[in-house]
Amino acid sequence: MTQPPWKRKFNHEPPEFVAYADYEALHKHVVMLTDLVNQLRGGLIEEGASKLSKKIATSIEVPDLPTPGPPLLNYQDAVSTPGPTTKSFFNPISHPILSTISTTSGNNSSHPIDPIGIAKQAAQLLEKSSRAVIERCPDDKTPEQNQKDTELINRIATRHALPTPTQVYRHECTSSRRPLKLQFSSKTERDNFIKGFSKIRLTDPDISSIDPKLRVRRDLTRPELETLRASRKFVYDENIKAKETKYIMVDISYKLNSKPRPFA
Repeated sequence: MTQPPWKRKFNHEPPEFVAYADYEALHKHVVMLTDLVNQLRGGLIEEGASKLSKKIATSIEVPDLPTPGPPLLNYQDAVSTPGPTTKSFFNPISHPILSTISTTSGNNSSHPIDPIGIAKQAAQLLEKSSRAVIERCPDDKTPEQNQKDTELINRIATRHALPTPTQVYRHECTSSRRPLKLQFSSKTERDNFIKGFSKIRLTDPDISSIDPKLRVRRDLTRPELETLRASRKFVYDENIKAKETKYIMVDISYKLNSKPRPFA
């Protein structure tokens, strides 16, 4: 019996293809994201603080993507991969990611994105990330209050080798002692100030006599403030019940105190 001819052996994996419509949908989505990033960059430069704007301005704008070329119709090398057909142009079951992209794009058409609004929120969050807040600081609400606060904080920072804030001001509200906000050049400087201030707040001659005692924390978003208030209430109520410092605050949350002391 005649032996069948040997089949050609392929040394390479067969090339893989995707439907051109799928590729085109992905390309359009990337173009949309690129445009959004550039709009956000422009918004941050326009709306952000001067130092933040300078940093963003020095970044490189994301270049526009080139228009995709026409689909290639040469499929002779695709041994086991079928070429695109009208049925395979878009299948949400086999292409769940692109299905999400298509759905999202459809939703965005009725709810346009506001890059300037997003940029403002991003700028606010970036500024908050390098800002500290001192609570319960005496406040006479005079025009000279900011100057007094600045001199006090600078004096404390110099005395204890703490980072010096770039701006000191009161948060405008109806509280009898408005929160004192300290803007720093970086998150690291802010964290170092909070850590150092927490250590000396009960011993420094300028602030140790203030009653009630000062508290320092990072600047918070509104949801974080709500969490902080709820945590403080829980800690206070539970410590009153236990008549000891059963719980202590950790940032905006709390934990069990390993070394409780009498609490009244």
